[in-house]
Amino acid sequence: MSTKSTIILKILNVVSWIAFIGTCVKAGSLLVSYFITKNYPEIAAKNLSIGLDLSQLKAYDEVDYTIMVFCIIVITIFEALLFYTLIQIFMKINMVSPFHETIGKLIQKMSAFALIIGIFSKVVVSYSEKFTAMKIPLPNIMDHIGLGDAFLFFAMILYFISQLFAKGVELQKENELTI
Repeated sequence: MSTKSTIILKILNVVSWIAFIGTCVKAGSLLVSYFITKNYPEIAAKNLSIGLDLSQLKAYDEVDYTIMVFCIIVITIFEALLFYTLIQIFMKINMVSPFHETIGKLIQKMSAFALIIGIFSKVVVSYSEKFTAMKIPLPNIMDHIGLGDAFLFFAMILYFISQLFAKGVELQKENELTI
């Protein structure tokens, strides 16, 4: 493998670790902030995490507030799982013969995580539109929910790549048997 592609892979590995740690910190801060809002509802709900203000939703209904925070935490956890699976690929891939069943299954797993994030994001966007129609402002909510369409498209591409990997593994096994 050329040194240029080796350097790019190392940089991508570092970036995936940074993204994984960042999403874990975000999920943890959302969870801690949610429990703080139980004791200090007026203060903590205004800045739940990274500019997320759900104070008016909390004032409207505690159950809807809890559902919204739970949904954002679930989306963030699945984003962390997506990056962790990418890290696993970097740890397990053999550059001499990259077509291995384990790598194909990890790519398929990433596709499933992206699909879950996409579907969940679309559901949460619909849920938040209910409150927007009721004139309850949810500032910066889209920054935390994400774009469901992008993750659905990403899931489709990853599934296609996982199928290519499955074909590559099949061809690699046939070549090993003929030699």
